[in-house]
This record gives sequence, structure tokens and C-alpha cells, in this order.
Amino acid sequence: MFGLGKLLTLPYSLPAAGIRYCFNKVVEVAETEMNDDATVKEDLLLLNMQLDEGEIDEAEFRRREAPLLVRFSEIRARQKEQADEQLAALLEEGSSRSVTIDTPEELE
Repeated sequence: MFGLGKLLTLPYSLPAAGIRYCFNKVVEVAETEMNDDATVKEDLLLLNMQLDEGEIDEAEFRRREAPLLVRFSEIRARQKEQADEQLAALLEEGSSRSVTIDTPEELE
């Protein structure tokens, strides 16, 4: 009987599962983009190039640079917060990790 109930509700549950999957993917992509500082770095580089080439003046540069720098610092703060949370979770588990840093012979 259990299989028959699942079969009868399939026309309703299958589209709902597909929509749920799509929403989860959209959220995942948005979170990835929200935490990725590469686009902000790219925008800052483009802005600097426009200033160097004389396409924009210093006032326009400062006006457009300020929100990018704020966004960049927010991303960095969020990345640091996530790293701290991961570290706290690892410490709570009781797992110990060690880090080995190899330096080139020239620096020794």
C-alpha cells in the first residue's frame, strides 16, 4: 500500500522536488558569489584602468571606489567569520591538526 500512495502523489511531489532543487541551487550560487572577492577585485582593477587612461576623473574614481571597498571588506569579514566557525567546529570535535611550513633552503 505504501508504494501505491507514493505513486499516486508523484504528480504533486515530483514538481515540488524539482522546484526545491532549483531554489537550493540558486541559493548556493548566490552564496558563492556573495563570498567571492574576485569580482570586486576585477571591478577595482577596471576602475583603476579607467582612471589611468583618463576616462574618469579623481572625484568619479573615489565615488565609485568607496562602495567597492566597503563590499570587499564585508566579504573579507564574512570569510574570516566562516573560517573562525570552521576552526571552532574542529576544536569542538577534538580533532587535532598540525601545519608544516617548508621554507626554501635559501631562506634558512
